[in-house]
Amino acid sequence: MSRPITVVVLLATLVGGCRRLGPPEPPEPPRAPYAGGAIQVARWGVGPIRSGVFFEAPLIQSLFPKAIVREGEVRIAADETRAVITVAQNGGQILEIDDGEGNWPGTDDPMIGQVRAVGGPVRGPGGETLMTPWSKSRFDLTECEIGSGHDANKVVCARPADGQVTYVFAVPGWDSEELPPPSLLRDKAYLSQIVWTPPPPGRR
Repeated sequence: MSRPITVVVLLATLVGGCRRLGPPEPPEPPRAPYAGGAIQVARWGVGPIRSGVFFEAPLIQSLFPKAIVREGEVRIAADETRAVITVAQNGGQILEIDDGEGNWPGTDDPMIGQVRAVGGPVRGPGGETLMTPWSKSRFDLTECEIGSGHDANKVVCARPADGQVTYVFAVPGWDSEELPPPSLLRDKAYLSQIVWTPPPPGRR
């Protein structure tokens, strides 16, 4: 049975404290449209996306003026889909933005859900990059759980020092609700997504 990621974070805090083994998280940059270069993912957001950004394709387009922004759906279970906004630039998809639950308090503006960095020049809070193999990721299984829904058959990890950021590792060939053995992670797993979950309105 998988454990809620909040429990994983709590356990990691008790076991390892709030240390980050990589470089320190960079400061929050100014809110400006993405012009190119590395897209930073950190506790405050993803590039120009913050918790106050609404789930509206024209607004996302204004934040990524050189990108192709589309509305779509992804399947998260056999009988369930979720609305998403995708952002593609330089020939590949870089972000997938989930529809949040409900509207921003006091408005008719839909909230964004999780923002998934899935391609391009992405940097995590500690300098993590996509496609990094598990063996070089500085995670261990005490910080991870097996994914579900959109992340089924993947390993989802979190560090308490990274706030709202989680890391999704693809494990080619794995099809189970249990965590894969360490030997399989070492041989096949790699970082496929860095995910930011917006905090509830009014909390950073």
